[in-house]
Amino acid sequence: MPESQVPFRVLVIEDDEAARSATAGALREHMHTVFEAADGAAGLEIATTETLDAIVLDLMLPRMDGITLLEKLRQRSAIPVIITSAKQTENDRVNLLDLGADDYLTKPFTVRELLARLRAIVRRTEGDTTSVITIGDLAIDCHAKKVTRGGEPIALTAMEFEVLAILAKHKGRIVSRALLEKAIHPNGSEQVSNVVDVFVLRLRRKLGNNLITTRRGQGFVIDRQDNESHDT
Repeated sequence: MPESQVPFRVLVIEDDEAARSATAGALREHMHTVFEAADGAAGLEIATTETLDAIVLDLMLPRMDGITLLEKLRQRSAIPVIITSAKQTENDRVNLLDLGADDYLTKPFTVRELLARLRAIVRRTEGDTTSVITIGDLAIDCHAKKVTRGGEPIALTAMEFEVLAILAKHKGRIVSRALLEKAIHPNGSEQVSNVVDVFVLRLRRKLGNNLITTRRGQGFVIDRQDNESHDT
Protein backbone atom coordinates (compact mmCIF):
# COMPACT_ATOMS: atom_id res chain seq x y z
CA MET A 1 0.00 0.00 0.00
CA PRO A 2 1.47 3.43 -0.88
CA GLU A 3 2.63 5.54 2.07
CA SER A 4 -0.10 8.11 1.44
CA GLN A 5 -2.70 5.36 1.82
CA VAL A 6 -1.40 3.78 5.03
CA PRO A 7 -4.39 4.18 7.38
CA PHE A 8 -3.96 6.01 10.66
CA ARG A 9 -6.27 6.40 13.64
CA VAL A 10 -6.48 10.15 14.20
CA LEU A 11 -8.37 12.23 16.75
CA VAL A 12 -9.36 15.73 15.62
CA ILE A 13 -10.17 18.07 18.52
CA GLU A 14 -11.65 21.31 17.19
CA ASP A 15 -14.64 23.32 18.42
CA ASP A 16 -15.35 25.00 15.09
CA GLU A 17 -17.75 22.55 13.46
CA ALA A 18 -16.96 23.58 9.89
CA ALA A 19 -13.20 23.34 10.40
CA ARG A 20 -13.49 20.03 12.27
CA SER A 21 -15.76 18.50 9.63
CA ALA A 22 -13.50 19.66 6.81
CA THR A 23 -10.37 18.23 8.44
CA ALA A 24 -12.04 14.97 9.44
CA GLY A 25 -13.65 14.59 6.03
CA ALA A 26 -10.35 15.11 4.23
CA LEU A 27 -8.64 12.53 6.41
CA ARG A 28 -11.41 10.02 5.82
CA GLU A 29 -11.11 10.57 2.07
CA HIS A 30 -7.53 9.33 2.44
CA MET A 31 -8.79 6.19 4.20
CA HIS A 32 -7.87 7.21 7.74
CA THR A 33 -10.04 6.38 10.75
CA VAL A 34 -11.05 9.64 12.40
CA PHE A 35 -12.46 10.40 15.84
CA GLU A 36 -13.91 13.84 16.50
CA ALA A 37 -14.31 15.97 19.61
CA ALA A 38 -15.80 19.46 19.89
CA ASP A 39 -14.36 20.31 23.31
CA GLY A 40 -11.30 19.57 25.40
CA ALA A 41 -12.94 17.34 27.99
CA ALA A 42 -14.44 15.05 25.35
CA GLY A 43 -11.16 15.05 23.46
CA LEU A 44 -9.15 13.99 26.52
CA GLU A 45 -11.57 11.15 27.20
CA ILE A 46 -11.22 9.81 23.66
CA ALA A 47 -7.46 10.29 23.71
CA THR A 48 -7.10 8.20 26.86
CA THR A 49 -9.52 5.42 25.90
CA GLU A 50 -8.91 4.84 22.18
CA THR A 51 -5.84 3.47 20.44
CA LEU A 52 -4.60 6.36 18.32
CA ASP A 53 -1.69 7.10 16.01
CA ALA A 54 -1.92 10.88 16.33
CA ILE A 55 -4.00 13.81 17.59
CA VAL A 56 -4.73 17.06 15.76
CA LEU A 57 -5.41 19.58 18.54
CA ASP A 58 -6.80 23.10 18.40
CA LEU A 59 -5.88 25.42 21.27
CA MET A 60 -9.07 27.43 21.77
CA LEU A 61 -11.54 24.88 23.11
CA PRO A 62 -14.54 24.98 25.48
CA ARG A 63 -14.64 23.01 28.75
CA MET A 64 -10.87 22.46 28.64
CA ASP A 65 -8.42 24.49 26.57
CA GLY A 66 -5.84 22.83 24.35
CA ILE A 67 -2.86 23.63 26.57
CA THR A 68 -4.51 22.12 29.65
CA LEU A 69 -5.52 19.09 27.61
CA LEU A 70 -1.95 18.64 26.37
CA GLU A 71 -0.54 18.90 29.89
CA LYS A 72 -3.00 16.31 31.22
CA LEU A 73 -2.42 14.02 28.24
CA ARG A 74 1.34 14.07 28.70
CA GLN A 75 0.90 12.78 32.24
CA ARG A 76 -0.61 9.60 30.77
CA SER A 77 0.43 9.18 27.15
CA ALA A 78 3.08 9.91 24.50
CA ILE A 79 0.61 9.93 21.59
CA PRO A 80 1.99 12.29 18.91
CA VAL A 81 0.16 15.65 18.97
CA ILE A 82 0.04 18.22 16.19
CA ILE A 83 -1.14 21.62 17.42
CA THR A 84 -3.20 23.78 15.07
CA SER A 85 -3.48 27.45 15.93
CA ALA A 86 -3.69 30.94 14.45
CA LYS A 87 -0.80 31.96 16.71
CA GLN A 88 2.25 32.49 14.55
CA THR A 89 5.16 33.72 16.66
CA GLU A 90 8.23 31.62 17.34
CA ASN A 91 7.68 32.00 21.08
CA ASP A 92 4.22 30.47 20.72
CA ARG A 93 5.64 27.44 18.92
CA VAL A 94 8.53 27.03 21.35
CA ASN A 95 6.20 27.16 24.35
CA LEU A 96 3.95 24.50 22.88
CA LEU A 97 6.88 22.23 22.03
CA ASP A 98 8.10 22.70 25.58
CA LEU A 99 4.71 21.58 26.89
CA GLY A 100 4.94 18.33 24.93
CA ALA A 101 3.59 19.03 21.45
CA ASP A 102 5.33 17.14 18.65
CA ASP A 103 4.54 19.48 15.77
CA TYR A 104 2.75 22.75 15.02
CA LEU A 105 0.63 23.93 12.10
CA THR A 106 -0.39 27.57 11.71
CA LYS A 107 -3.96 28.14 10.54
CA PRO A 108 -4.98 28.17 7.78
CA PHE A 109 -3.20 25.04 6.56
CA THR A 110 -3.75 22.74 3.61
CA VAL A 111 -4.88 19.15 3.82
CA ARG A 112 -1.77 18.17 1.89
CA GLU A 113 0.49 19.69 4.54
CA LEU A 114 -1.48 18.11 7.38
CA LEU A 115 -1.22 14.69 5.74
CA ALA A 116 2.52 15.14 5.25
CA ARG A 117 2.98 16.12 8.90
CA LEU A 118 0.91 13.13 10.04
CA ARG A 119 2.94 10.72 7.92
CA ALA A 120 6.19 12.19 9.25
CA ILE A 121 5.11 12.16 12.88
CA VAL A 122 3.82 8.58 12.72
CA ARG A 123 7.01 7.44 10.96
CA ARG A 124 9.04 8.93 13.77
CA THR A 125 7.17 6.87 16.35
CA GLU A 126 7.40 3.59 14.43
CA GLY A 127 11.19 3.33 14.11
CA ASP A 128 13.16 0.68 12.30
CA THR A 129 15.21 -1.12 14.91
CA THR A 130 14.64 -3.72 17.61
CA SER A 131 17.81 -3.00 19.58
CA VAL A 132 17.95 -1.90 23.19
CA ILE A 133 20.62 0.70 23.82
CA THR A 134 22.04 0.94 27.33
CA ILE A 135 23.83 3.95 28.79
CA GLY A 136 24.73 3.32 32.40
CA ASP A 137 21.50 2.26 34.10
CA LEU A 138 19.45 3.85 31.31
CA ALA A 139 17.86 1.42 28.80
CA ILE A 140 16.39 2.73 25.54
CA ASP A 141 14.15 0.22 23.76
CA CYS A 142 13.98 1.52 20.19
CA HIS A 143 11.34 -1.02 19.17
CA ALA A 144 8.93 -0.62 22.08
CA LYS A 145 9.62 3.13 22.35
CA LYS A 146 10.27 2.82 26.08
CA VAL A 147 12.94 4.21 28.36
CA THR A 148 13.79 2.83 31.79
CA ARG A 149 16.34 3.71 34.43
CA GLY A 150 17.23 0.97 36.85
CA GLY A 151 14.16 -0.87 35.60
CA GLU A 152 11.83 2.03 36.37
CA PRO A 153 9.95 3.53 33.37
CA ILE A 154 10.53 7.16 32.38
CA ALA A 155 7.72 8.87 30.45
CA LEU A 156 8.85 10.64 27.28
CA THR A 157 6.84 12.20 24.49
CA ALA A 158 7.19 10.73 21.00
CA MET A 159 9.53 13.51 19.88
CA GLU A 160 11.59 13.45 23.08
CA PHE A 161 12.12 9.74 22.47
CA GLU A 162 13.07 10.36 18.83
CA VAL A 163 15.74 12.89 19.79
CA LEU A 164 17.06 10.62 22.54
CA ALA A 165 17.14 7.60 20.22
CA ILE A 166 19.12 9.46 17.56
CA LEU A 167 21.67 10.57 20.14
CA ALA A 168 21.84 7.08 21.66
CA LYS A 169 22.35 5.39 18.28
CA HIS A 170 25.37 7.68 17.81
CA LYS A 171 26.59 7.11 21.36
CA GLY A 172 30.03 8.59 21.87
CA ARG A 173 29.87 10.57 18.60
CA ILE A 174 28.77 14.14 17.98
CA VAL A 175 25.31 14.51 16.43
CA SER A 176 24.91 17.73 14.51
CA ARG A 177 22.13 20.18 15.23
CA ALA A 178 21.13 19.94 11.57
CA LEU A 179 20.55 16.18 11.83
CA LEU A 180 18.31 16.60 14.87
CA GLU A 181 16.43 19.49 13.22
CA LYS A 182 15.82 17.32 10.16
CA ALA A 183 14.42 14.54 12.35
CA ILE A 184 12.12 16.95 14.16
CA HIS A 185 10.95 18.75 11.01
CA PRO A 186 11.69 16.50 8.01
CA ASN A 187 9.70 18.77 5.69
CA GLY A 188 11.90 21.72 6.57
CA SER A 189 8.98 24.11 7.11
CA GLU A 190 8.07 26.22 10.13
CA GLN A 191 11.30 25.31 11.88
CA VAL A 192 11.85 26.95 15.25
CA SER A 193 15.42 28.22 15.51
CA ASN A 194 16.07 26.67 18.93
CA VAL A 195 13.76 23.67 18.70
CA VAL A 196 16.66 21.25 19.31
CA ASP A 197 17.59 23.10 22.49
CA VAL A 198 13.98 22.81 23.67
CA PHE A 199 14.01 19.03 23.38
CA VAL A 200 17.50 18.64 24.82
CA LEU A 201 16.46 20.75 27.82
CA ARG A 202 13.37 18.57 28.32
CA LEU A 203 15.49 15.40 28.16
CA ARG A 204 17.95 16.82 30.67
CA ARG A 205 15.11 17.62 33.05
CA LYS A 206 13.81 14.06 32.85
CA LEU A 207 17.06 12.11 32.55
CA GLY A 208 19.62 14.26 34.32
CA ASN A 209 21.80 17.20 33.35
CA ASN A 210 24.91 15.09 32.80
CA LEU A 211 23.54 12.78 30.12
CA ILE A 212 23.73 15.01 27.02
CA THR A 213 26.75 17.23 26.43
CA THR A 214 26.60 20.28 24.18
CA ARG A 215 29.61 20.78 21.90
CA ARG A 216 29.41 24.40 20.90
CA GLY A 217 29.45 24.90 17.14
CA GLN A 218 29.37 21.12 16.58
CA GLY A 219 26.26 19.56 18.09
CA PHE A 220 25.43 17.18 20.92
CA VAL A 221 26.89 13.96 22.24
CA ILE A 222 25.57 11.29 24.57
CA ASP A 223 28.04 8.89 26.11
CA ARG A 224 27.52 7.90 29.71
CA GLN A 225 25.51 9.19 32.66
CA ASP A 226 28.50 10.20 34.72
CA ASN A 227 29.62 13.01 32.40
CA GLU A 228 31.01 15.66 34.70
CA SER A 229 29.52 18.69 32.97
CA HIS A 230 27.85 20.15 29.88
CA ASP A 231 27.68 23.51 28.21
CA THR A 232 24.35 25.29 27.98
